[in-house]
Amino acid sequence: MPTWIMFDEIEWEDPPRCYYLSDVKQKTLWVNEETGASWVLMKWPPGVLDKIHTHPKANQLVYPVTGARAGKMVSLTKKGEPHGGAEIKEETIVLFYWDGPPDPELVE
Repeated sequence: MPTWIMFDEIEWEDPPRCYYLSDVKQKTLWVNEETGASWVLMKWPPGVLDKIHTHPKANQLVYPVTGARAGKMVSLTKKGEPHGGAEIKEETIVLFYWDGPPDPELVE
């Protein structure tokens, strides 16, 4: 039997701040305590989003739910691949999946 997750029953919270430059909020939907894999809904405000970073322990999948690219693309970033530095034009909600612990590391 599937478990239904009601997004409006989960509070927006602050994510780890090591690389976000704006007031990003998140709703953690699921975390596998053994592997560190997770599904997270994030809300990005307009402005420069983040610093260039990697996720050395996890592949990252991003699916825009609202905003200009909603439902039009999926972004896959492989383990250790530098990414970030995005400028967001309008508030956007995205669904993230990491297949291991995201544990971001800044790229100097």
